[in-house]
Amino acid sequence: MARTGNYQIPFDEAGNQLHYPEVWTFVNGKRGDVVWRDNVPFQAKLTYTGFNRGRSAAYLDFTDENGKSVTFFMKDFDKLVPHLSGGAVTGTFIFVKRGQNYGCQLIEPVA
Repeated sequence: MARTGNYQIPFDEAGNQLHYPEVWTFVNGKRGDVVWRDNVPFQAKLTYTGFNRGRSAAYLDFTDENGKSVTFFMKDFDKLVPHLSGGAVTGTFIFVKRGQNYGCQLIEPVA
């Protein structure tokens, strides 16, 4: 079950959302720290770029218009599919936590 609420979301130093918060991460081949940000709704156009499999979850990769990446759990992707156009969706999003993993969730699409 997804947990939404008052918790922070892990990002790498380049601004990419991390699916799993390592103590440190690699950015452009160099070791970097995890940056924790407040979980607030945001508006974006996200474009599908592929999928990955982590320690305990499969997830889908998206990038925003600035090239920053976010991930979706498959369960949340299911609700996103009807709003995809040309592999992208525009709307309001928020992050969710499932176990030790983090992902993005569509709150409201732009019609």
